[in-house]
Amino acid sequence: MTRYCVKCGILETEETPLINGYCPKCYLEYKGVFKKTPLLEVILCSKCGSLRFKGKWVYTRSLEDALVRILEADYKRFVNDEVDNLIVDNITNIHRINKNYYEAYAEVNASLQSKTYVKGKYAVRFRVVKTVCPNCLKKTGKSFNAIVQVRSERGYLTEDEINHVYNILMEPGISEDIVEISENKNGIDVKTMSPVIAKRIASIITRDKGAKIIESFKLRKYDPSTGRRLGIITISVRLPAINIGDVLLYKGVPGVVREYSGSRIILEKFDGEIIRVKMDEYWSGALVRPHVVLEKEYVVLGYDNTTIYLLDEATGEIKEYPRQINLYSLREGDRVRSYRIGDKMYIVRIEGGD
Repeated sequence: MTRYCVKCGILETEETPLINGYCPKCYLEYKGVFKKTPLLEVILCSKCGSLRFKGKWVYTRSLEDALVRILEADYKRFVNDEVDNLIVDNITNIHRINKNYYEAYAEVNASLQSKTYVKGKYAVRFRVVKTVCPNCLKKTGKSFNAIVQVRSERGYLTEDEINHVYNILMEPGISEDIVEISENKNGIDVKTMSPVIAKRIASIITRDKGAKIIESFKLRKYDPSTGRRLGIITISVRLPAINIGDVLLYKGVPGVVREYSGSRIILEKFDGEIIRVKMDEYWSGALVRPHVVLEKEYVVLGYDNTTIYLLDEATGEIKEYPRQINLYSLREGDRVRSYRIGDKMYIVRIEGGD
């Protein structure tokens, strides 16, 4: 049966289904995702910032993150009947509206009757309740005996690295021992009651990310009767600044990073050879980051026995490059990138042609 939107008159199609008589555009305009403004309660630990969520205390990195979790878990109380799923893409513009309540804007992606998705930006109101979580109550008055300092060669941690560290810190057997977590512009500092747990944290990060560990000890107290030295262990965990596609020199020979794990780096040398380099060699200096000039990207226009002809699609310029043995597999339509390291130029395949 032919049906039309009750507001704009558009014909219903598979791409434009009707939702309770409305096309998706009109549904969003006249009904919207929410039938009433969401009113949320955010219960946070005043000591560590943990969120009470579904009866448990979970670590959350920000108030925005807490609001995303709560709204995605409790949206059904506030949405119209046609909404059967809700994803919160972003929370912005948090501001106080009175003594007890705040307001923010939620950018949401909502499924309507499992037929289509609509996007919208809506006001969300909430109040913050501060209390102290059980872990912090247990830790009150307890001192720390170890510090784990997580840093990166690049001078800051990426979002992926930060999330990875927090996932480790929340693991059972680790989270209970943590006294304090603090972020700064250089990385993350973690204070633990037990040096054993601190070493475990450092070991897991190293296993996963190939980090370098440096340990130091600061004496706090010495007991002459037992000869026991009491102090704080500081473990510096330094992450390598390696990304897929980086150009590195291995024993003076350039190559591109194709894979990277905590134990090794897969390097495609510019001569085509694939080598596996242990992370220990990276930290020992066998792998170095040269000064690289990325010149241009080209398309292989053609080739003969001695020469490859490269086309700069932006300018129409055609460049000739010697057809070396490692480039014999290049075919017309392949895309390549040229690098200059020192006084030498190298051609590396990006992707194959059609």
